[in-house]
Amino acid sequence: MSKKAIKKSAPKAKPAVTEARVVPCSFGYEEMLTELEAIVADAEVRLAEEEASA
Repeated sequence: MSKKAIKKSAPKAKPAVTEARVVPCSFGYEEMLTELEAIVADAEVRLAEEEASA
C-alpha cells in the first residue's frame, strides 16, 4: 500500500442521537436458576429431536 492509503482518520464526533442500550434486568437467584433450567430443558428437547431425525 502506498503511504497515501495509510492515512489516519480524524476522530469522528459522536452522533447527536444516542443509541438505545439494552439494560440488563436485575434477576434474583431463583429467577436466574429458573431461566437456566428452561434453557437446559429446551436444549435437551432440541438434541433429542436432532438425534431422532438423524
